[in-house]
Amino acid sequence: MHHPAPPRSSSCRPVNPDLVDRLQAMVDRRTDAALTEQFGISYNTWRKLIAGGPVRASVLSRVQARIDGIGNEPTR
Repeated sequence: MHHPAPPRSSSCRPVNPDLVDRLQAMVDRRTDAALTEQFGISYNTWRKLIAGGPVRASVLSRVQARIDGIGNEPTR
């Protein structure tokens, strides 16, 4: 029996290319563990971002917060 695919969530948003450029400039390592630690995203989400695909709005908010936080970390 064939089941239709669930409708795509309307909470997905296109990604600003400037955000992707910033991520690529800041990324330390492109492993699942490193991306999760640095930006709070998985490698699969990373691939979607750099391909220009839409991602959940909550992911975009989390990534933006991480990027903003990285620039404001105190120096040691």
